[in-house]
Amino acid sequence: MFLSAEWIAAARELHDEFAHRISPPEETVRMNVTVVDAPFVEGVVLGHLDTTDGSVIPREGHLEGPDLAVRVPYEIARELLVEQQFEMLMISFMSGEIEVEGDVTMVMALQDVEPTPEQQELAEEVIARLQAITR
Repeated sequence: MFLSAEWIAAARELHDEFAHRISPPEETVRMNVTVVDAPFVEGVVLGHLDTTDGSVIPREGHLEGPDLAVRVPYEIARELLVEQQFEMLMISFMSGEIEVEGDVTMVMALQDVEPTPEQQELAEEVIARLQAITR
């Protein structure tokens, strides 16, 4: 199940498999993510993204002193990360379903990054594999 401990472990294995083909991100961000309404846990799922070390893989727990914090419902997180329905990002943000505290321009900068054809091909391969491990 998406974001369960098993899913996170499988996603890490997938990341490790593809790590040698992933370019470090051009934009750096330290972002905490709180996912609400996950069906497998009471409370919330806490995670973060810290691209300052060249990694693009989300990790568990929250960072101290992030650039921004995002609160997102489970289903929207799934649509964004697994289904790649990026048009939902702006709709969900504008409707207040996604809450952002901190430097909102960092989220917008991440959205504006255009992948090269090679990066797009790699992304499609990774997404297909993520979808295969997601129920």
